[in-house]
Amino acid sequence: MIENSKISNVKFPSNADYRERIERAQTAMKQGGIDVLCVSGFDYLRFFTGLNGIPIGRPIWLVLLQDGAPAFVSPRSEAKEIRARCSTPVAVEWVEWEEPVPAPMTHQDALAKYIGEVAPDARVIGLDFNSAWALNIEMVKQVLGTERIKDATTMLRGLLALKKPIVIDGIRRGTDIVGHQYTACREVIAPGVPEWQVTLASVTTAIKRNAELLDDDVEQPRFWPHQMSMVGSGPERTARCHCSGGGRIMQDGEHVQICFCGQVFCGYGVCFDRPIAVGSKPLSAKLRKVLDVAREAQEAALAKIRPGVAAGDVHSAAVQVIERGGWDRPFLHRTGRGIGYSDWDGIELKANSPVKLEAGMVLSVEPGIYVDGIGGARFGDTVLVTEIGYEVLTPFGLGRHI
Repeated sequence: MIENSKISNVKFPSNADYRERIERAQTAMKQGGIDVLCVSGFDYLRFFTGLNGIPIGRPIWLVLLQDGAPAFVSPRSEAKEIRARCSTPVAVEWVEWEEPVPAPMTHQDALAKYIGEVAPDARVIGLDFNSAWALNIEMVKQVLGTERIKDATTMLRGLLALKKPIVIDGIRRGTDIVGHQYTACREVIAPGVPEWQVTLASVTTAIKRNAELLDDDVEQPRFWPHQMSMVGSGPERTARCHCSGGGRIMQDGEHVQICFCGQVFCGYGVCFDRPIAVGSKPLSAKLRKVLDVAREAQEAALAKIRPGVAAGDVHSAAVQVIERGGWDRPFLHRTGRGIGYSDWDGIELKANSPVKLEAGMVLSVEPGIYVDGIGGARFGDTVLVTEIGYEVLTPFGLGRHI
């Protein structure tokens, strides 16, 4: 494949970048009447501190006040990892055994202890309802009081909407990786091969390309399983949008739909979807129509993208093309979403969305067509909204014509 000329040496956000994000959050907290903000979703931990690649089975809370620096409330199992991977301090550790000097033995008690120390008069405590586990939210309510807890999801999503150059640089690396994944998968796809071997090629290639880009970085994981390496073949499985590389044997004259959406490089979210033909037999005319209209629908959506356009209008442009195909209910999902800091940054390219596009937003544009008995297809790409229109960050020409 053609290498991305805009990929250079790896650059990570600086402490100044994280301070700027924290200060924006603190401004939003003051405007929204939130005294303390507590987040546990791994996307927000990374967004505010750079912490990446830690399992979140045991809750890790990042606590922000309206002023000052944030701090972690962490299980002891992860406290050393946090200190090794970022500069944000761990203020309170909770344990799962009894100690001579009693320590909190649950995450909610540890969180309540810390808030009681640093913000005893806090009346409103914001939580990230969208990414924190529901059970953990209920446990926090039990110790802090339901009346004090507020959903901060909308406020937090607003912080993710626009991407600065340092973030776009990271996203570009993710789009470079999915291009390599596509090339590796195309080499494996052939009649008689099971789908899972395509998934294996995808994942292995992602790890190797991460290793090349990260070079001698000690801490960043080379692969963190928040990327979908979705693979489905044949008329029945491609008519569903998210088959996952099973045991089906690919046949000559059919196609495979691949989906490489997710966080493939250092937590940055990207989107890349392509259909790929299997073997040398020609595709059926009915399937060819699905493929051609899916490609045209994405191109219609892309043509709408520029600052000031409503997200719903981008979706409508794709829908109008697809509806001309005459299929009965060929839709399974929206046209796209905001991505970059996470796999979903809050924006949706869906019917009637009034959100106005702005320069600096990064979107997935991936309208799909799914027809029972024939198959499905989508062309998906990662797109940056620019001052005058858009830039496709993924290798747009790769696999465009099959």
